[in-house]
Amino acid sequence: MKRPSPSKKRRDKIKGTWYNVLQVKGMELRDMGEKWIDRAWKDCITENVDDAVLFFKPDLAADRDYSRKPLLVPNEYPAIDSESDKGMRISDVVISIPLKTGADQRVAFHIEQQHEPDKDLPLRMFQGYYRMSDRLRVPVTSLAILTGNIKPVNAYITSCYGTELNFKFGVYHVANADAEELKRDGRIFAIVILAAKRMLDAGDNPRERGKYSLELLNLTRERGCGAGKMRDIQRFIYRILRIGDKNIDPKVREVWKMQLIPIDEAVMEIRIRDAVEEGMERGVEKVARKMFADGFPAETIRKYTGLDEDDILALS
Repeated sequence: MKRPSPSKKRRDKIKGTWYNVLQVKGMELRDMGEKWIDRAWKDCITENVDDAVLFFKPDLAADRDYSRKPLLVPNEYPAIDSESDKGMRISDVVISIPLKTGADQRVAFHIEQQHEPDKDLPLRMFQGYYRMSDRLRVPVTSLAILTGNIKPVNAYITSCYGTELNFKFGVYHVANADAEELKRDGRIFAIVILAAKRMLDAGDNPRERGKYSLELLNLTRERGCGAGKMRDIQRFIYRILRIGDKNIDPKVREVWKMQLIPIDEAVMEIRIRDAVEEGMERGVEKVARKMFADGFPAETIRKYTGLDEDDILALS
C-alpha cells in the first residue's frame, strides 16, 4: 500500500485538531448535508429562548414569569424518540416555560425546524406532542418552523372505525415571510427569520449571500441589543449565509472578521479554519506567519501547525 506523503500526514494531523471541533459546534459544512442548517437553528433558538418565544408566541411571552428561567429539556426528548432517526433530528427543541399563574405552572414549547420536504412531519409533530404531554405532565404547544421551499402542512388527521383524530399545530413558513415587514419588526428574532429568508432568496449565489449578510449585519447594529446577544445573532447570519465559503467576496469576509472582534471561541475557530485551509495550499510556514500576524499566541500556532516554538518565534 502506498505510504502517504509527509505533507499528507501533516495535513491529516492539522485536520484532526480542528475539523471535529468545528463540526460539533456546527461551524463546518462539509459532509453534513442539510444537517448544518438544523444545527445552526437549534443553537440560535437555545441561545435566544425568550426572543424566540416573543416572536413565535407573543401570547405565551405575555404570560411568562420572567422571575424564573425557562428550562431546555435536552434529556427528555431524545429518550422518547425512535432510534431510527438517531443523529438526524438535531433541530428539535423543547422548552419548559414558567407561567405567572403559579410556582408550579409551566408550558412545554416544542419546536421542530424542517428544511427539506418530509411527508412524516405531521405524524412526528403529533408524536412529539403526546409524548411530551405524557412525560412532562404539562400543557404543550407545538410549532414547526419551515425554513425551506416546502409545502406547509399544519395538521395530522387520521381515523379508524369511528375513532378520529385531528391534531393541529402551529406553522411558521419562512418562504412566505415579508422581508420588508421583518426589517421594520423591532423584535431581535425577526433578524433571524430575515436571515433564513435571505438564504432562500440568495440560493447558491455567493454575491447575493454576501450582499444580504451586510444588510443583516447593519440591522443587528441598529437593534442596539447587548453584545452577547448581538454575537449570537451575527454568528447565525454568518453560518446560515455561509460567509466562510471561499467564493464569498474577500471584502465581505473581512468586514465580518472585523465585526466579530473581540474574538469569542467560535470566531477564533473560524479564523483558525481559514488560516489552516490557506496553509494546506501555500504551506504551513506561511499560514503560521499569518496566524502570528493576526495575534494568535505561539502555543495556539504550534498546536494547529505542528511547528516548533523556535520556528514560530522566528516569524517575528
